[in-house]
Parts: sequence; structure tokens; C-alpha cells
Amino acid sequence: MPADGGGAGPVHCRPMTGRRNAYLFLAFPLTVLFIFTLAPTVLGLGLSLFSWAGSGAPRFVGLENFRALLGDPRFTPALRNTLVFVIATVPPTVLIGFLLAVAVHAKWFVGKTLVRTALFLPTVVSIVAIGFVWRWMLDAQGGMLPIVLRGVGIDPPDFLQGGPVVSFFPWLEWPMLSVIAVQVWRTIGFCMVLYLAALQGINESLYEAAEVDGAGRWHAMRHITWPQVAPMTVFLLVTGVIGALQVFDIIWAMTNGTETNATVVLNLYVFREFQQSRLGYAAAIGVVIFALTVVATAGQLALVRRRAG
Repeated sequence: MPADGGGAGPVHCRPMTGRRNAYLFLAFPLTVLFIFTLAPTVLGLGLSLFSWAGSGAPRFVGLENFRALLGDPRFTPALRNTLVFVIATVPPTVLIGFLLAVAVHAKWFVGKTLVRTALFLPTVVSIVAIGFVWRWMLDAQGGMLPIVLRGVGIDPPDFLQGGPVVSFFPWLEWPMLSVIAVQVWRTIGFCMVLYLAALQGINESLYEAAEVDGAGRWHAMRHITWPQVAPMTVFLLVTGVIGALQVFDIIWAMTNGTETNATVVLNLYVFREFQQSRLGYAAAIGVVIFALTVVATAGQLALVRRRAG
């Protein structure tokens, strides 16, 4: 009996030991998450209710910072440009990345490794370096692209300081369109690589059955490939929208830090307010970005669940 009792003791302790080890493994990442994500978010939400210049005691102003935002003529262009950037970069990036992945994944495609590497390379290069290079290439005076266009008889627009692209969309000017084009070029490789990973998991028998039924490549891609990679599409859309709402570096690099109403976005607005030591007001803008992120993410996930149901 003692032997049996002694042998039974460790069996009962194993779940407790495993649970304790799990908590120990989670302790460090949860601590880092709390210090660098949760705590700054909560403090930022609180700071938006105060007026503070970084020194002295903060002064509680309630919702005054948000009321001031509604009357600030700089806020509307920043909000508009941010939303335009999101709409003009995320869907095209995801769609082009999917089409490229389907093409590269095809059996007839030659040079898959080279193309995959070339398209993914901009993703790992510093975004600031990319911005500086493109600013040089698009410069109206000595940029490579304007010189090439003039060489073929086309009068190029001023990509970095020009006016509206078309008259009936006066709010979309050449500088913002240039930034959007660079952003799409930079991120399609990332989407393509993730889609390639998702395509590896599709059962080939689905395509064989579709071929037997007489379905062409377009129908197979539309009715088999696209639905099968839907979870990856949701992931790319959600993370893409979150990243686009927080855009800063590419616009700052391509405008040389001299953004106008055509290129200013919410994060640049926050940056300028921090430079002027208006920390509470900057935090209020940050709350707006946070609210847009939550609403956009929740909306996308709700739409996905409704379609799945």
C-alpha cells in the first residue's frame, strides 16, 4: 500500500507542475506586452483628457482636446488622407499579391525562386531608405522617372509637389498618389509570400475534380483557390488596415519632413503636436487612430463571421 500511495503522488502533481511551468513561460512575454503595449495605451487614453506640455503638473480638461480637434482645420485633411491611404493601398496590395502568388505557384511558371525573392526584397529593406530612393527617383528636376518620361516625349507631372491628379478628385494630389504607389509596390511581395504558403495547403484533388467537370483556370481560381485562402485574406486585410492607419515613415521620408495638406496623415499630425509639446492634444489624436483601428478591425471580423455563417 505505501508503494502504491507513493507512486500515485507524482501523478496528481503533474497537472499542477505543468500549469506552473506554463505560467512561467508566459510571464516574460506577458510582462513585455504589458509594459510596451497595454500600459502605454491606457496612459495615452488618460493623457488625452489632460493638457500637458511635458513639465509641471498636467491639467485636467476632460473632452476639450477632442472638441478642439473637431474645429482644427488641420485635422480634416489628416483624417481624409489617412482613410484614402488605407483604401488605396490595402485592397490593391492584397489582390495583386494573391494574383502574383497564383501565377508563381503555377506549374508552368519558370524562375519561381528569383521572382519570389525579387518581389519580397523590398519588404526587408528599410522603409526610410526606400522613401529616400524613391524621392530621388521622382524628383522633378533630376529624378530618373521624369527624365525617362521626357525622353519619350511625355511631360511628367511633379510627383512630389504637384497638384490634383484629376480635376474631379481635387483631394487626391500627385504626392499622395506617389506614396500610395510606392507602398503598394513595397508590400505586394509580403502578401504574395504568405499567399504562397496558403496555396501549399490546398488539396490538389479539388482542382482535378474541377478539371473533370470542365472548369477553366478562372473558375477554378474563383471558386476553389480564393475561398480556400480566405483565412489568409482576412489576416492580410486586418493587419494591412492596422498598419495603414498608423502610416508615418514612408510619407515622412518621401516628403522630406515637409508634408502639406495633400500628404499629412494622422500619425504625422501626432508627431508635429509632440514636437510642439502639446502632449494631451497629441494623445487625443492617438485615441482617434486607436478608435479607427478598433472599428475597422471589428467591422472586418464581423463581416467575415456573417459571410461564414
